[in-house]
Amino acid sequence: MKEDTVTTPTSPSPVSDRSARLNMRITPEALETLREAAAAQSQDVTSFVLGAALDRARSVLMEDLLLRLTPAEEQQIDAALDAPAHAIPELAAAIRKANGQRVQ
Repeated sequence: MKEDTVTTPTSPSPVSDRSARLNMRITPEALETLREAAAAQSQDVTSFVLGAALDRARSVLMEDLLLRLTPAEEQQIDAALDAPAHAIPELAAAIRKANGQRVQ
């Protein structure tokens, strides 16, 4: 029976589990930039690109998860944005005090 392998959140999958492929075409300049950056991190280009892409993908997914609203929450926001504006006396007073000017 195969044991589970543990990876850190930013590390690529273990080599033994890699079976999928991802190919892309890039400019020679982009490739050179990736080579230089990978070398600066003592990594090969594949590991560098995979690590960076996974970091970004996880960040995007986490942001999406945190910002996702339920239909009820969307309706609340829409209603608040559609409601007529009204003055908040305390806020106007604070602005007048901060600016030393009259705010209406």
